[in-house]
Amino acid sequence: MSQLAHQSSLRRIAALLPLALALHLAAADSPAPAGGLKLEAKLIWGANDPPASVKHNLVDAPLAATLRRNFKWTNYYEITNLSAGIPLNQSRAVRMSDRCTLNITYLGSSLVAVDCIGQGRQISKGTNTLPCIYAGTNTDDTAWFIRLRSLDDQSRK
Repeated sequence: MSQLAHQSSLRRIAALLPLALALHLAAADSPAPAGGLKLEAKLIWGANDPPASVKHNLVDAPLAATLRRNFKWTNYYEITNLSAGIPLNQSRAVRMSDRCTLNITYLGSSLVAVDCIGQGRQISKGTNTLPCIYAGTNTDDTAWFIRLRSLDDQSRK
C-alpha cells in the first residue's frame, strides 16, 4: 500500500473515532427487553499494517484467530463495539459508523435478520444465526468486518 493511501485510510478511520466513542457510550447500557436479545455489534478493520502504526486496539486473540483462518489480513483492529437491546420480532437500527448502519430484527432463538446499509445503499440483506460475521473489502487492500453475537450467552464467541 502506498504511503499516501495508508495515510488516507488512517485519516478516514481516525475521523470515525469520536462518533464510535459517542455511539458506544450511548448504547452501552441498553438493556435486553424481556424475551428479547442483548446484541453486541463490533466493527473491525482488517489490514496488514503493523500494530505500532495504527491507533486502534487489536481484537481479542480468539476472534483474531477466527478471522485469520478465513481471511488474508494479518491484523484485525476494533473500530466500534456497540450493544443494543432488541425485543422479539422487532427491529433496531445500529449505527456502526457514519457510513454504515445495520437494521437488525430479532426473530428469536438466536436468529436475526440483518439489512446492512453502507453509504446510503443496501450492501447485504439476510437472515443468520448468532454469532455471525459480515465482511467487505476496501479499495486500499484492507477490509471491514462486523461481528454480531448475543451477550445473553457469553459462552458464544
